[in-house]
Amino acid sequence: MKQQTWLDDELTLAGALRQGAELLWAGFRRSFLTLSLIAVFGVTLGAAVVWGKHEYAPRFVLRVIEADRDPSSMPRLSGQLNDYVRQAIFTSAPLFDVIERNGLYPNLMRHNPRAALDSLREDISLEVYRNYFVEQRAPGELPRSARLALSYRSRDRVKALAVTRELGNLIISHELEVRRAQALEAARAAEIARDSAQLAVQQRSQEALSMQRRIREAQAPNPELQVELVGLLGSLDSLERRAEATERRSASLELGAAFEKRGIGLRFEVVDDASLASGHEQQREREWLGAAGFALGIPLVAMAVGAFAPKRGRSA
Repeated sequence: MKQQTWLDDELTLAGALRQGAELLWAGFRRSFLTLSLIAVFGVTLGAAVVWGKHEYAPRFVLRVIEADRDPSSMPRLSGQLNDYVRQAIFTSAPLFDVIERNGLYPNLMRHNPRAALDSLREDISLEVYRNYFVEQRAPGELPRSARLALSYRSRDRVKALAVTRELGNLIISHELEVRRAQALEAARAAEIARDSAQLAVQQRSQEALSMQRRIREAQAPNPELQVELVGLLGSLDSLERRAEATERRSASLELGAAFEKRGIGLRFEVVDDASLASGHEQQREREWLGAAGFALGIPLVAMAVGAFAPKRGRSA
């Protein structure tokens, strides 16, 4: 014999629909109470739609794309973009500037600026997705990219939009400036290494030439001088290869610095500029949602009344 389970006691779909219809009919039979509750529900919902406080959180989306060049010749972008933006870009100084320019949290700024800064950070949403910078890229592979979405939440529509766009532009300007400085510093260091290697080649060449003159001017063959000359020529070959490598490295980094200086080393494409619908359009959208909620709420109210209605045949 098959053992009964709790699922066997549950209503079928047809049974559930039949029971719902019975509750709905029982609710509408108590028309005065049902209509009164529907009226209260409608007034409450309408007040929430018309006078309710609404928050705005426009979405600013950036696509970050690296240049199609050897990644070793460019400044490295952190793969952990979310942490990098919050900790390296959204630091205290630029965020305080954002607060002051937009008049955010005036009471907190007067009494506790640090609390105002924390409030701004809490109202910023940051999301990184399609992030391929977490993977290593070998020379010859396609450039990596990532998408970064941010928004600032506020009850003031204008401030929400302005602050969101300002934060997005802050990311772009900060990263371009930092990468220019990094690329220029790397190019300078490579130039110093190149000059040092070339100077070492010149000095070793002069030492080899001097040794050759000594051997030619010697009255008799000197094996020790010849062995020393062989050593000098061998080290000269090594120094020349090193100088060529540093020269190639310097040229590559100089080109990278030129790319970064012109803002084409790492590109930022604005996928979504955080545009919001007009206030009138948003109000109409809320009204439509309210109307839909009211229409769906009518049978629910009637069923709730029917669920508590006295059953037929029940004694008073």
